[in-house]
Amino acid sequence: MENSPLIETLDISTDPELTPDQDPIYETEKEPPEEKLNKKQDESKERIIRSALKLFAERGFFETRIPEISAHAKVGVGTMYRHFRNKDHLFNEAFRISVQEFSEFLDRSISKNLSPKEQFFDFWKGLGLFSQGKFDQLIMIERNLSSYILDEESSKDALALKQKISEYFAPAQNDKNLRLLYPSLILGSFTGILRYHRIHENNIDPSLLEQSAEMLWEGFSKVRQSPITKKKEKQIKKV
Repeated sequence: MENSPLIETLDISTDPELTPDQDPIYETEKEPPEEKLNKKQDESKERIIRSALKLFAERGFFETRIPEISAHAKVGVGTMYRHFRNKDHLFNEAFRISVQEFSEFLDRSISKNLSPKEQFFDFWKGLGLFSQGKFDQLIMIERNLSSYILDEESSKDALALKQKISEYFAPAQNDKNLRLLYPSLILGSFTGILRYHRIHENNIDPSLLEQSAEMLWEGFSKVRQSPITKKKEKQIKKV
């Protein structure tokens, strides 16, 4: 025990000018009350948003109530209303944060100089990576990309995300209607698979995700073909 590194001899000075209460170093390290209060408020707001995301993702907008969110976030209802005017305000801020985090993830993680098929599989794989830590955000986005609950700012963010996702697959020029359907088709398929396995098996086999991607890509490939290409394929089959 006499050589134990846990035992140390503390040399505390008896000089009054160097006591902790009077040492100027200790004074400068104290956090100002205003900054401390702002930090506490920021932390409570963060907890509220994360709790709202979880409950909105699990139950939807109408089945989630303000008192339930405040209880989950461990803050008072009064604190909720100091940060957010009402449930719609909280919902839209949580949605925009989700879209921003997902959009930044795509910019950071998804390659763009690939073939259309490689692009699709890279995006599908990216959905898996994003969902591992931010499943609630992904559900929030998928459920509400076209929701009438979105305010003007959220609607603009939703449209920008739809366009960004569609650009990864570069649909044919005459597929303008399909261009905005791709995000819902892809996100809906992916989150549907995850929800099913969370409920029934609590995990998912990676090979199942790969097979699902193959099925979706086969369907997208047929849509992407121009009418001339489809006509040639039919002629070949007849021959």
